Amino acid sequence: MRRLLTPTLIVLISAICHPARAQSGIRSADGTLAGTREFGIFAAGRVLSTEYSVPDAKTAFGAAAFFATHVRSAVAVQGGLAMSYGRQLNSYYKPPLFTFTPTISVLLQRPSTSGFQPYGIVGAGYEFVRFTHPRCDCDQSRSFGVGNLGLGVRKMMGSTRAFRAEVSSQIGSGGPAFTGMAGMSFIVGTPDRFAKQRRMRLPEVKKEPPTIPPPDKVAAQPPANRPATTGPARTPAPVTAPSAAPAPPTVNRPPAPSALPTGVGAVLLQIDGTQVDFTKPAWRDEAESMLDGLLVDLTSDAGQKIKISIEAHTDNVGSNAGNIMLGLDRARAVRDYLVTQGVATSRIRISSAGEDSPIAPNNTAIGRQLNRRIIIRRDN
Repeated sequence: MRRLLTPTLIVLISAICHPARAQSGIRSADGTLAGTREFGIFAAGRVLSTEYSVPDAKTAFGAAAFFATHVRSAVAVQGGLAMSYGRQLNSYYKPPLFTFTPTISVLLQRPSTSGFQPYGIVGAGYEFVRFTHPRCDCDQSRSFGVGNLGLGVRKMMGSTRAFRAEVSSQIGSGGPAFTGMAGMSFIVGTPDRFAKQRRMRLPEVKKEPPTIPPPDKVAAQPPANRPATTGPARTPAPVTAPSAAPAPPTVNRPPAPSALPTGVGAVLLQIDGTQVDFTKPAWRDEAESMLDGLLVDLTSDAGQKIKISIEAHTDNVGSNAGNIMLGLDRARAVRDYLVTQGVATSRIRISSAGEDSPIAPNNTAIGRQLNRRIIIRRDN
């Protein structure tokens, strides 16, 4: 066990002692870990419960692995498995033992990735105790439910990794056990990954053609040469000046921004299933022209104070929780595009209804296509 702990501690110390390599940390458009996944490995030290260990030899050492999903900026759901080895007194009546503790917990954390991010742990699990050899003819193995309570802290160490340390207590039927853990975690599935993969095109701005000024004077046309005629001279007809100057040529100007609908909840734009990919949190190319038209209104003088909400809907293919996350990713992709074109993040609110609000039956391909939609509404 000491051979395993030594390289683990070396890796942790080297990661902490090289802050120059630290970067800004992964975050979504609002600066949190919402929508990401996190997994890692910890080195662990434990004080075992007197329910199954001897009072004068309760220490144990081991490791733990975990996987977490950040469902909200301040809430994450984490599942973990910890294993430890306690030597006890290494005698026949007090033999060494192994503990296996699977848990599932909720992390209540500070909604930011800057600096240290403290969090609390509330959950439950089960503890399995196995001795290396029995102390009598009976079965000495134990298993019982435990509550999992603790505190921890996270520090981003780069764009995809973080250092974590936590202290928790496993409260069972006997005395509580205490666990201290520290290790590295890795973060995947960032919300802005799709914006990086897909470079958005800037809306084309048409230049206004130069204005042609009207002529100030109209040159008089010289009279045409007429053949000489015999007979009495004729009085030439008076030459009349043109009554008005010719009209200037018509200049094609770009259309002015249209007035957006008024009232909270008014629909400004709807992207239907023909522009939304089936399983990807993005839209097709033909939807960009629709967003560019809305951008003209939102960035105009009259639309600078307008706030909007982006609501995503999906079909019923897959789990409801997965569809809610997929809808949030699609709404974030639209928000990120609007932000890159000059719309402030504070003016945009996103949400996902998943598969809960269908407008057509989901038992046909056409119905599922109609249910996959993104609706942009006015918020003020």
